[in-house]
Amino acid sequence: MTESLKLRLIKNAGWLFGAEVISKLLAYGVVVLLSRTLGPEGLGQYSFIFYYVGLLGIFSDLGVGYYLMREVARDREKLNELLPGALGLKIILAIVNFLVIVGITLFLPKPEWMKILIILAGAEAILTWISYLFVRIMYAYEITKYEALAITIERFWAFFVGGAVLYTFKSLSLFIVMLLAGYTLRELLRIKWGLQFVDELKIRFRPEMWKGLLKKSYPFWLIGLFTLIYYRTDMVMLNLLKGDYETGIYRAAYTLIEVSLFVPSIVVSTTMPSMARLWREDKTTLNVLFKKSSQMLVFLGVVGLAGYYIFARLGILIVFGEEFLPSVPVLKILAFAVPFMFLNSLLGSYMNATGKELAFTKITGFTALLNVALNYFLIINFGAEGAAIATVISQGLASVLSSKILNTKNSSVK
Repeated sequence: MTESLKLRLIKNAGWLFGAEVISKLLAYGVVVLLSRTLGPEGLGQYSFIFYYVGLLGIFSDLGVGYYLMREVARDREKLNELLPGALGLKIILAIVNFLVIVGITLFLPKPEWMKILIILAGAEAILTWISYLFVRIMYAYEITKYEALAITIERFWAFFVGGAVLYTFKSLSLFIVMLLAGYTLRELLRIKWGLQFVDELKIRFRPEMWKGLLKKSYPFWLIGLFTLIYYRTDMVMLNLLKGDYETGIYRAAYTLIEVSLFVPSIVVSTTMPSMARLWREDKTTLNVLFKKSSQMLVFLGVVGLAGYYIFARLGILIVFGEEFLPSVPVLKILAFAVPFMFLNSLLGSYMNATGKELAFTKITGFTALLNVALNYFLIINFGAEGAAIATVISQGLASVLSSKILNTKNSSVK
């Protein structure tokens, strides 16, 4: 790799690392406070609301954001050409997606107060879905500091303001309202800082322009759709099949796993735009970047597996307390998914950056459907532990299939 590329990647990774460390500490501080204040049931209800809204966000993007990022990373002159149509489409999609959430939620077998909170979260998500487009623009320019600041500010709000409200009133409803206020602030900052890279903001509502965008972006939408199903379905299915308590037990274990996922997130966020650019400019440097990144992630993933398995009980006791001891076996099972999670993040990003998005779409589609089926049968029989087993199997299979396709492609090129 060239010296300038190394320095840029290190600088971007440094911003994201600092933000991730601070935001994760604050985010998990909020989860710990919530779990110790309202117990497994409260944690389960909180998790269901946001995972449910996230899972139903399937029509909020259609791959447009990721496609825009890749194209602008390759050629920055394309930003002013693609953004007006992409922004118009995103606004329409966000509104339609919100209406879908409202329509389905009305028939959900949940108390009225939870339905109201879900609809409020869906309304705020409109702004979130639109702001993601501006995050993609900043990443395309290989600038990560603004996103790091936006995330950090929101996490401070959630911890200090949301945490104070939760501690004082012991109310999940008031707590979630405070969280949504923090999310709104974050999205406004994302849009403000993203606009710095736009010469003139234009919004175009032209179906013929959208048609051209969607022809090229739909593989990324399918990947996003299957990823949503993959990562959100366990919590939602667990809640609907087993209830709030079992969901809280699983969420506690998964929360500790999520602590480590900032590592691949930083690697992918900092390398993906560079990989997209190097695919056209310097494939030799691209291969070096990919090889070093994958080796580092596999090593760190194995270290994570050992740490989570050995210290599972201690971690649950320290963070969540004795009430969450049933989370220990769930955490030990999920630990085996960590190396696969680390590697899959990079493999997917690499395939998307190098024009193999259709192959990755097939992999994510197959593993997502498998994950749903496994979750259904394993949750019914084993509860939270069954959801953990489904995650390990699905992540492992995704790694095998992605590696096999990449090896086959590389062999054919040689």
